[in-house]
Amino acid sequence: MLLDRPLPFWIFIVFIAITILLMLIGQTMSVFDYDLTVQLGLQESSEQVGTFGVQVNRAFGAGDTVVYIPLLIASLVGLLMKKRWSLLSTAAVAGISVYWSSTVCFIFLFSPGSLGYNYVPGLDIWIFVAAYVIFGIWGLIYLIFYGESLIK
Repeated sequence: MLLDRPLPFWIFIVFIAITILLMLIGQTMSVFDYDLTVQLGLQESSEQVGTFGVQVNRAFGAGDTVVYIPLLIASLVGLLMKKRWSLLSTAAVAGISVYWSSTVCFIFLFSPGSLGYNYVPGLDIWIFVAAYVIFGIWGLIYLIFYGESLIK
């Protein structure tokens, strides 16, 4: 029964489900209507990151749309269905999560002073990005040592 699953199962499920929604709205939409995602507060404006930064953000959005979102959906469905392959897709999701979020942290650290870059992330953004770093690291460690418990 679904309710008999361990707490980490629910952490994965909730985090993945929320991430799917955020990625579809913030990343996929940015590929097609970047200005709308800026208005919604999900992307930075060209005044904040420059025109090159906008294209980098859109490129991340395209990559997320064709790689990350399908893996998130596969993980969600597979975990719910107790499929062994979902442990692999979930490990990929955790790895991508820690990779993209740590890359964003370094962009925030290295970009100030660059031509056209004026973005100063607030504490809320740092917390959001840090949550993905933590989820990715924790997720990989959990899957290595206890992954089988998610599909029993």
